[in-house]
Parts: sequence; structure tokens; C-alpha cells
Amino acid sequence: MGVINNNNRLLETNVLLDRFLTYREVFTEHFKTMKVIERGEALRYETYSRLADNYISNVHRFIKLCEDYITKYNLENSQLTEKLNDYLVEVIDAINCLDTEHNLIDHVKLEQARQRIHQKEIEFMNAIGLLAN
Repeated sequence: MGVINNNNRLLETNVLLDRFLTYREVFTEHFKTMKVIERGEALRYETYSRLADNYISNVHRFIKLCEDYITKYNLENSQLTEKLNDYLVEVIDAINCLDTEHNLIDHVKLEQARQRIHQKEIEFMNAIGLLAN
């Protein structure tokens, strides 16, 4: 029975990693869309405000997925949870580079956010790797 549970946990850890990579790509696409909006190449109704709402919605979906995994395997006080929280703080904070009232983007804040997110991604993936071993 223990082998089955360990196999299930490993499979679900792989699913979590796959979802992390998928959402990582989704968040990257949001950053690319910011530039498309800025250049005026986006659809007329696509604004930074709509983009921010969509971004936060995706963050919430990813958080829910992670919470389910963490709860199922009692990882509330683990290194994985700590690294995930660090990552999510940076992902959420990245939206602060947008001025939705004036439909402007702060490129310096955006680049700093992307660098911090990248560092936290690496730390989170390392934590998942430790868990899978």
C-alpha cells in the first residue's frame, strides 16, 4: 500500500510541476501582452486593466491547485510551501508595474519583477526536485 501511495504522490508531484510550467508560460504570455498593448497592436478592448484582471484570475487558479496538493500531502510547513509562497508573492507583485488608470507600464519595475520571478522559479523547482527524490 505504501508503494502505491508513494507512486501516486510522485505522479501528483509531476502533475504539479507540469501545471507550474504551464502557468509559468501563461504568466510569461501576460508580460508579452503588456508590450503588445503598449505598441497599440492589441485589440481595442484589451487594456492593462483587463490584462491585470485576467492575470490575477490565473494566479488564483494556480494557487487553488497548489493548495489542494499541499493539503493532500500535509506540506503546510514544508520548504516546498515556503518556496511556492515566495514565488507567488513575486508573481502577484509583478502586476504593480502596471498603471491601469493611465494605461501605462513601468518598464524598470517590470524587468525587476521578471528577474525576481525567475529566481523564485528556480528555487521552487529545486524544492519540487527535493520532494520527488
